[in-house]
Amino acid sequence: MLPLTVARPPTLAGMAWIREGWRLFMLAPVPWTGMTALVFLVLMALGFLPFVGSLLVHILSPFVVAGFMAASRGGDRGEPVTFVYLGAGWREGRDALLAIGIVYMLATLLIFYLVGVFTGGDLEALFRQAQNPGALTQEQAERMVATALPALGLGTLLLAPLLMATWFAPALVMFERFPPGRAMWWSLWACAVNWRPILYYSLLLGMGGVVAVLIPFGLGLLVFVPWTLTSTYAAYRDIFVPVEDSAP
Repeated sequence: MLPLTVARPPTLAGMAWIREGWRLFMLAPVPWTGMTALVFLVLMALGFLPFVGSLLVHILSPFVVAGFMAASRGGDRGEPVTFVYLGAGWREGRDALLAIGIVYMLATLLIFYLVGVFTGGDLEALFRQAQNPGALTQEQAERMVATALPALGLGTLLLAPLLMATWFAPALVMFERFPPGRAMWWSLWACAVNWRPILYYSLLLGMGGVVAVLIPFGLGLLVFVPWTLTSTYAAYRDIFVPVEDSAP
């Protein structure tokens, strides 16, 4: 296996990743949406478990990403995209992905706690309330407005490094056999040095996400979520390149 280096693509590469992600999605739209629906159902079922449900969702998220990364690479190589890829993380790199999931869970709990201590806001409650604003009383709405901005601001500031560290980490574990600590560090570093194309990519993706949420019955998300992950694979392939490929 060739050693890797972190490339520095231009800012407009963010658009290229989205286009390439769409190409990969359109190679097999039915399997992609089917896999996404299955993942949604499983994660929703886990979320209903008392006490441990949301924790399990955090721990298992690297396995979901790893499965979609493996499916993206398979589709890119001309292989059929099937549900079998969803188990890729359990077959390869299970311990490392589990470690990443545990770190992600613990860090998220710590961030939510710090946000509550310093701003008085409960991020999890704010997210729940924002999904159904009509159910809020006037007092609850006023309290939400008073705490939302500082809580979301601090939460975004603290969550950004965590998301950067875990964004490419499952792919580095799956494809490069990186240990969890090294995978998270490389992911964080790659996002930091490529902040321009990644910011551009995130803004474009965010606009697409708004449109997807507005489509009834969650149908937009069945397309948007796999498209997000196939474009993440495109970004991974563009940023992490073998050393010999980066030589002039």
